[in-house]
Parts: sequence; C-alpha cells; structure tokens
Amino acid sequence: MENKKTNKKPLDNFANGDYSRSDYRRVSQMFSHPDDTLKDQMQHHWERIPADQALDDRMSRILRLLKMQTLISTQLIKRRSFINYYQKVAAVLLIPLLLGFGYWLLQTPVMQSQAMATIHSPMGARTEFVLPDGTSGWLNSGSDLSYCVDFSKNREVKLNGEAYFDVVHQQGARFRVKTAEITVQVWGTSFDVSAYEDDPQVNVILERGVVKVLNANEKNLYTMKPDEMFSYDIQKKKAAIRSVDAADQTSWTKGLLKFRGEPLSDVVKELARWYNVDFEIRDKQLREYNFKATFKDEELDEILRMISLTTPMKYRIVERKTNENGVYEKKKVIIEAN
Repeated sequence: MENKKTNKKPLDNFANGDYSRSDYRRVSQMFSHPDDTLKDQMQHHWERIPADQALDDRMSRILRLLKMQTLISTQLIKRRSFINYYQKVAAVLLIPLLLGFGYWLLQTPVMQSQAMATIHSPMGARTEFVLPDGTSGWLNSGSDLSYCVDFSKNREVKLNGEAYFDVVHQQGARFRVKTAEITVQVWGTSFDVSAYEDDPQVNVILERGVVKVLNANEKNLYTMKPDEMFSYDIQKKKAAIRSVDAADQTSWTKGLLKFRGEPLSDVVKELARWYNVDFEIRDKQLREYNFKATFKDEELDEILRMISLTTPMKYRIVERKTNENGVYEKKKVIIEAN
C-alpha cells in the first residue's frame, strides 16, 4: 500500500502541472512500462472530472489540459519570443506522454479512432515536435498538425501550414501527410510540406529517401527523388517538378530566413508569418521586384532597411493600437514607391 501511495504522488504532481525532474522521470518510466497500478491511477484522475459531462467532452478536456500543461512547461525553458529576440526557437512538445494518457482513458476502439491531438505553432514562432512513433520535425509559423491519439494503428497526420518531417521507418507501416489537396506517403525519409490555406500552391521538398505524392482520389501523381520539389497548383490542378538544394530550401528549421529571388509580394508574406505583422504594398510594380538575401535572427526593421537598399521603396511601421474592443491589433508595415 505504501508503494502505491508513493508512486501516485509523481503522477498527481504531473497532472497538476507542478512537478520536479524526479517526478517527470518517474512518470516517463511508468508509461514506458504500464501495469495495473498505472491504470488504477489514471482511473482516479478520470473520475475527478465532473460526471455530468458527456464522455466526448470529458476526453477532450483531458487532452486539452495535458497538451496545454506540456506546452507551457517546456516553453518556459525552450522558447524565446520573436517580439523580444526575433529568435526562431520553440518548444519540443512531449507527444508520447500525451499518447500514454490517452491510451488508458479511451475505453473503446471507437473512441480511440476518434480522439485527435493537435500541435499548434503560433504566428512568429517555430515549434519542434516528436510524434508517438519517434518521427520528429518542425512546424513553421502559423501551422497546425493533427493526428489520431491511437497513432500506432494509423500513422497519418493532417497538415495546415508548413512542416519538416524526419520519419522513423517501421516495417510495413507507411507514414502519410494529408493536406487539403494532396497526400504525401512515405516509409522512412526526410521531407518538407508547405500547404498554407492562403497559398496558391502546395510544395513538397524531398531531402532523403523516396516520397509518393497522391491526389485527392489516392492516385499516384509523382514519385519523388532527393533534391526535388513537387509544386501543385491548386487552381489549375497541375503539378510541376524541379531540382533544388533540399538542405537549402529547408534551412528555415535552423532559423535561417532565405530569399532566392522571389518577388517582393512573396517576401512580405514570409515576413508576415515570421514576425507576426501585417503588410500593405501600395504600389503594384513593387510587388514584382525580386529580392535575394539570407537573414538569421535579424530584427524586422533591419531586414526592411536592407530590402529598401536594393528596391525603390520606402516603408513605415505602424505601431500596435487597441481596437474598439480594447484588443491590441497586429503591427503593420506600409510599403510605398520611393
């Protein structure tokens, strides 16, 4: 009995978000080697939620609470904000622990197949993640990655935004990334998928291994080789393939902001995501000016100053103001012809 009480305290501390490194190690060990004692303790936490809530609501509440506690505890150590330092560093989300909690709380196969976990990377940040199968990667600014809690039976994620994946190979178990337009199917490889809602195309960049790109009807569109970029035009429903330096194209995961001759309209779209600001270009011709440069940990004002040295433009930054509801609006950059 004494042993059971002793083991229960680290789990209580972890569930309450007030745990030590020793508690964390104990909880990790418990989920690495689950037994009936762990199941009883998880049942205890389950029963502490008001019984008059529907089962779906109770499960969602647990998952949301655990994800938020994990995000906060790791971000305090791992992440510095763009506003203060303009660093592209973010938290490692401890998804395997989330999966462990979900395993004991989900009582039926139907609930297991329905329960979803979501990793969110806020505007102005990059977020490192590790999925339950060991697959790791990065989420770019303003991106979401969702997957079933019962991940071992369904290695599939849904992406809105941009993500880099280093997929762990599992014999006979494919890994799939679904976007609104295409599906990327792999077995063990490193690649990048960019599928923001406001972008006119979806891009896939293969760094290592082999990737199959499927259309909405699960038909194979193309089998990629390393250092290739697959671009799918959403409106025209057409694909294009070109050779690239994949390591260079995915350098955003290392905090590098690279422009390779893109038009200014694309440049400011990328800057808007990285620095969580709004842009307004008031001259149509300026939108087509090309810009080529590499930045690392530069402040937004310095980047704009350097762009203005090679482009006939001037800019001004409108500082944040409160709206009629008392909420601060985004900082805004206005670009005009010089």
